[in-house]
Amino acid sequence: MSSRKDNALVALNELRNQQNSRNASVRAHFDHQRKHSDNPDSATQHAWFHGMKNVLQEVDEALGCIPSFSPLHYLDVGCCPGGFSSYILSKNVRSTGVGISLAVEGGGHDLLLEENLRPRLDLNIADLTYYQLGLTIIADPRLKPLPFPPDSRPFDLVLLDGHPLRTSASKGIAHANTASRLLVSQLILCLQATAISGTIIMKLAKPERPVTAKLLYMFDMLAIDLASWKPVCMHATRDTFYVVAKGFGYGRQGYRLREWLDRLKVLWMSLTYDELRSSDGISAADLDFVATEMELKAFEYRHLQLSKHIWQVQTSSLEGWKRVEGLE
Repeated sequence: MSSRKDNALVALNELRNQQNSRNASVRAHFDHQRKHSDNPDSATQHAWFHGMKNVLQEVDEALGCIPSFSPLHYLDVGCCPGGFSSYILSKNVRSTGVGISLAVEGGGHDLLLEENLRPRLDLNIADLTYYQLGLTIIADPRLKPLPFPPDSRPFDLVLLDGHPLRTSASKGIAHANTASRLLVSQLILCLQATAISGTIIMKLAKPERPVTAKLLYMFDMLAIDLASWKPVCMHATRDTFYVVAKGFGYGRQGYRLREWLDRLKVLWMSLTYDELRSSDGISAADLDFVATEMELKAFEYRHLQLSKHIWQVQTSSLEGWKRVEGLE
């Protein structure tokens, strides 16, 4: 897309190139971050818990996505240690939630949600990529039924913040495409479980990537209102950001919801069972069903609107980090 040539993205890519250069101090910093993330101690997990509360608060204050008083039933995907649920359940006393999180022994995190809030969260310990997410029920003992009726659309709000863990245990299918299976699984869950007129909050990365651009197009077409936000807390120097899609199903192409959901299920099947794809992630071509080249061309200005401030915040944050670390 032409947004690749935007000055904000050019400046960010220059900083990314420096970050990925052979600077030993930079490499040591990020190696330390990865090792700390893979083996978090109790203090680190509690810091993540409070950090995630701050992340959702920042998104909510910017985009107004968590109601204070009206009844709210939500799905929190990748919920542990529980920061998002803590924020929602504390803000809205009429809210209840269903959470999905990987088992601790499989690389997941402990639930740190406050004891007084736990009765309002139905926690399901599972690898969400091994739910029954195909077009029909699949005779595979590794697959679990969804923790809610598959066609009931029970959730006013769906939060998607799952991310692949380097320490997660394998289920027996040798995949180097864990991130892609996780992404597609989350998309299926949100398109299938979100109530019509509901809200989706999803973490994505690099809006300039063709895959991300097509997902932004899909959400923009499905929702009445789509907005993006890059929280300063925890995400300032990272490539990640959040999108909030309100009025789900009532967008300009809301009629394509079933088509897109079915095509994603077919893609999930391919990623899960096609041995020829076992070492590959999804490409932009896998999402050609979302938009034609002409539709993406028409989407360029809107894509830039959703992306530019994300690039600017990350650029400013990386510049600040370099100054603090004395790496200029």
